Amino acid sequence: MRIAIITAMAEETLPIIKKLGGVVAEDVVSGVAIKQIETGKHTIYLATSGIGEIRAALAVQMLVDLFDIEAVLNFGFVGALAKNLSVGELVLVERAVHYQFDISAVDGLPAGCYDGKNEPYFYLNSELISKVRTALPHPLKTVTAASGDVFVADSATKNRLRDTFFGDICEMEIAGICLAAERNGLPVFSMKVVSDGADENAKVSFGEVLEKGLSKYEELLPVVLDVLSDGYRDAKPPVKV
Repeated sequence: MRIAIITAMAEETLPIIKKLGGVVAEDVVSGVAIKQIETGKHTIYLATSGIGEIRAALAVQMLVDLFDIEAVLNFGFVGALAKNLSVGELVLVERAVHYQFDISAVDGLPAGCYDGKNEPYFYLNSELISKVRTALPHPLKTVTAASGDVFVADSATKNRLRDTFFGDICEMEIAGICLAAERNGLPVFSMKVVSDGADENAKVSFGEVLEKGLSKYEELLPVVLDVLSDGYRDAKPPVKV
């Protein structure tokens, strides 16, 4: 299976490379560092997109156009909005909202709703989430991601995202990834690690998590790949030339 893995930063990419190895090719295309990894069952295109929704969406579309990918995985660091999430905790993203998207002045839709949608959420692939949760050695929470082009470090904004959009975490890429994947009919799966709490210490906590290398998601990545090896039914057939 041809799988895209999108990370925003080199600090999020490196643990995956160390875990999987098998890099057979690498290049930088339009500013995006791409590494091709062969696992025996999958060809993985690991792209470090850069921070932000637009960069993440562009990276997904680039991998679609260049490599005809069949699924998109996303791993990285997030901030907590929900009080029951701890720094270092792994979570599975069930749905995402691009909270900065707002055309309510034109059509009266709530903030976060794209034209043509009647709710503000992008839903990640429920079948993949269910199968991965079953296969994991210990349970992980499923969460709603409030996604936008802002590093949120103040309690007022965190409270607004939690109260308005029912967000459990905040981050800066998954809405863009979901939008690009939706346009191309691709399943999306995302596992995140909480790098800062639902308080005013976001900048400090994030730096500490980076320094200590508390990514954790790479240890469970083989489980996700095994699920995809079991004949995931929504995989795209190869393009015939």
